[in-house]
Amino acid sequence: MKDTIINHMNHDHMDALMVLVRYHNGKEDVNNAKMLDVDNRGMKILVNEAEEVFVPFGKDTELSEVKDELIDMLKTARTALGIEKKPGGHMNEAVKYISEFGSVVLGTVNAESEPNVTYAPYLRYEDKNYIYISKIGVHYDNLKNNGKLELLFLEDETKAKAVTVRQRVRFKAQAVFLERDEKFGKIMDAFEEKAGNTMKIMRDMTDFHLVELIFLEGSFVKGFGQAYTISESGEMEPLTSDKLGRTHESKE
Repeated sequence: MKDTIINHMNHDHMDALMVLVRYHNGKEDVNNAKMLDVDNRGMKILVNEAEEVFVPFGKDTELSEVKDELIDMLKTARTALGIEKKPGGHMNEAVKYISEFGSVVLGTVNAESEPNVTYAPYLRYEDKNYIYISKIGVHYDNLKNNGKLELLFLEDETKAKAVTVRQRVRFKAQAVFLERDEKFGKIMDAFEEKAGNTMKIMRDMTDFHLVELIFLEGSFVKGFGQAYTISESGEMEPLTSDKLGRTHESKE
């Protein structure tokens, strides 16, 4: 676990290490920082590739709790130093991730309150999200009845580092059925460009409907120990055990 923490911090959060060094060690000229070691007391960090410093934790911390402790420490350090959190970093990454998808998994509920899992062609166009569905699909009646659904953008098993940690973005959403007007034509042009000849044929089938998806709250899982909540306003925060009210358990 120690190696995982060190590699993750050095690869994805060097900026956070730099902030912690500035706050806890009183150093202003911090150009880079690299974690060398971590234990229950704190972290040994190499600053500017020249000087080793020690950044203590606020309390005795097990390795399994280091993530939550670092989040709390970073909030304190940013506030004290007057540093605003960089907005949209992970959100932009989540948007980029889902934009590459040509389809999305849909979770809907039928009139008998039974869940249905299906999928539909997906397009992100001009910062909005769309699916194109047929009346034949079970999700059509479900969305017409209540318009609520959940979406899952799930990494292909063959591309994942491990099947147990597939990257994924999930959103609660509201469905809005669109008319076949000028806006419909522009969106379908983009759909056709992305999906190819099949969509060229399907766009003229009148039993198919273009649906805009209004994203609500969601989550983004980049990998093991890298989970984030997404608010309706697009703000992202690390998903910690205190927010869940539970944590992972390991066999002693």
